[in-house]
Amino acid sequence: MRQHSLLAGAALAAALALTAAPALAQNVGPAPAWSGAPEYKWGDFTLKFRGRVFADYVEQDVDRAVGADFSASEDRFRTARIGVQGAFGDQWTYVAEGNFINGESNWEDLYVQYSPRKHTAFTVGNFKSLSLENVTSARFTTFMERGPLNDLIDAGRVMTLAARTGGDNWSITGGVHGDSVNDGAPGGGDEQRGVFVRAHFAPIVSDDTKVHLGVWARDRDRRDDTAFRYRVRNNTNFGGRYTDAGSSPLGAGDADTAIGLEAAAVWRSVSVQGEWATIDADLTGGGSAQASGYYVFASFFPTGEQRKYKAADGKFDRVSIRRPLTRGGIGAVELAVRYDAADLTEFAGVATAGEYSAVTLGATWYPWSHIRFMANYTDSKNEAQVVASDVDVQTLQFRAQFDF
Repeated sequence: MRQHSLLAGAALAAALALTAAPALAQNVGPAPAWSGAPEYKWGDFTLKFRGRVFADYVEQDVDRAVGADFSASEDRFRTARIGVQGAFGDQWTYVAEGNFINGESNWEDLYVQYSPRKHTAFTVGNFKSLSLENVTSARFTTFMERGPLNDLIDAGRVMTLAARTGGDNWSITGGVHGDSVNDGAPGGGDEQRGVFVRAHFAPIVSDDTKVHLGVWARDRDRRDDTAFRYRVRNNTNFGGRYTDAGSSPLGAGDADTAIGLEAAAVWRSVSVQGEWATIDADLTGGGSAQASGYYVFASFFPTGEQRKYKAADGKFDRVSIRRPLTRGGIGAVELAVRYDAADLTEFAGVATAGEYSAVTLGATWYPWSHIRFMANYTDSKNEAQVVASDVDVQTLQFRAQFDF
């Protein structure tokens, strides 16, 4: 389905070019400006560069109940993206961003959005749509990785047609989706299809206090695509997965239905956040199984900052630094602790389809709002259905992050 990826990307690029053409014809030279990155304007058409670089160092110790223990480490670019975003008039916006690491390139966000009025939007392209932590950009998440719940629900960027309505403190978004623009069904068959809905409500939004409540649901069928696989990582995308239902008919899904709950609260410099999700899977070998997972974390800014919550969108955004280094201050410091759990034990007959749990400690320094230095330590346990497959993993990670 590489052809599907290229055609989809080309179609969106063509749409952007056609949209921009009238404005470009009317104005010969752009008027450069600065809004966190170079921004250009031709009449009603704007174009702004965007990108991010996450440079990581990871050390991991793996202790097996049976077999050789080992340690591994790596320094790498977790992500390196470059792209553009902009608008045409008051109603049309677009984003096109690619990721370039390890000698490979993939589309990330790639979409066009039409907003006929405030809080109403229709979006088509490759983007995320489910889960509070998932729709919050990795530039703004409290921890370096989103955790095993995100792995389990498999709700990454896929080709989607979505409609949204809402108000200043609520929203409902629903739509249909296929596979990622970078993937697709092997052999040119029909790629996966799904429908989803996400709703959120912020009953309290004040200067000191924010409260978020959310719920979402998704139903999908793999069709001719690769069977769905249910597994989690050790709060890092480095190393192996040791809690895994596998790809055999006992653990792989033909179709599934997922439901998730979201909650978060911010009071001054303290915040808490948690999510829970369950997945009912129809297995490729017949029968069904259920997987579930959740996380909860708390964070605190001893320097007085507050996590920025966007009540209309139901997600978190960039932290405003009270005394950045660029103005003679010390920047911001955030301390956090997190607990994760996942349960795959209903996938009977798969030794590694057990239970996962982990505790993560995190510390982040923000010298400036577009730069972060992060450190995370995770102690995780993979308790398999067969004791011999139990694996304990300790992971220490560091990140230098810059975005624009």
